[in-house]
Amino acid sequence: MLLNSFSKSAIALTSCVIGVIALSFGSIFAKFCSPDLTPEGIAFNRLLIAAIAFSLWTGSTTVYQRFQFQPVETKKPHHPMTLALLPLAGILWVMNLAAIYWALTQTTVAITTALHNLSPIFTSLGTWWLWGQKFERRFLIGLSLAIAGIFVLELGEMQISASRVQGDCFAVLSAVLLAAYLLILSHLRTQFSPSTIQLWVCSTGAFASLPFILLNHEPLFPHSAQAWFAILSMAMICQFLGHGLLTFSLTGLSSVTVSLVHLLEPLFSAFLAWVILWEHLSFCTWVGFVVVLAGLYLTVLDEIPEDPLQSYLEGSVVSER
Repeated sequence: MLLNSFSKSAIALTSCVIGVIALSFGSIFAKFCSPDLTPEGIAFNRLLIAAIAFSLWTGSTTVYQRFQFQPVETKKPHHPMTLALLPLAGILWVMNLAAIYWALTQTTVAITTALHNLSPIFTSLGTWWLWGQKFERRFLIGLSLAIAGIFVLELGEMQISASRVQGDCFAVLSAVLLAAYLLILSHLRTQFSPSTIQLWVCSTGAFASLPFILLNHEPLFPHSAQAWFAILSMAMICQFLGHGLLTFSLTGLSSVTVSLVHLLEPLFSAFLAWVILWEHLSFCTWVGFVVVLAGLYLTVLDEIPEDPLQSYLEGSVVSER
């Protein structure tokens, strides 16, 4: 039993890390899309293409199961709040993407991803404030160390200006939205498959962003080959592969742990920006990378309690009865 539990956690952690690596390409692809599309347009195209991919994947899986004559599982009716969380997750995710892409128009990839990955603060505060989740001392030390690493990461590159402050605010807003998204996703993963969740997230997100694009008379699709390549890569690598694996990892990891593994994203994004976009990496940036990894090492080894939102909903069902 202990071996199976360890194997499940190891697979979940591996899936999460690979997913974060895939997600780290998102900011790079967004830079190549920005001449053709607004932040809302980038988010719309990314989610629309990913929704098509997830629908094909879900449909082919269903057909395969029927050809294999696998028995259909009888599922209990879902709690009304659970059903409401599916479209809410999509709305939060598209708002998160739009905030990131707006931040990228004002500041660098490294700073945007660093501030965006402050989400563990808000995820931890959310689980503590809403459901009273408690954490071990080693976890809190690792969290503090990882967050300190984020600030060290950008200590040598922060420059005070109106556009930089505005971009930083959008990046921090995306961190809040990501934290809320992961909290919801951790519960949905106990009820639905990763492909079903991401199909809802992508479809709802694309549908929610469409009115803003039409009302502002913004371009709906890119017109250059470079932007199309970036959009397709973003949808398949970042959304389909990256978030598919991230959603799958929530089977064995809590939302707080997943948001902490997300702290690896600035490392990969900054490195890619240095190699591809020639963005400068200072000495403080490299020191920050080491501090983040040290904090991450402490936190992911700690045992995280079960999903508090699941317990809350189960308690609500019992009280209704």
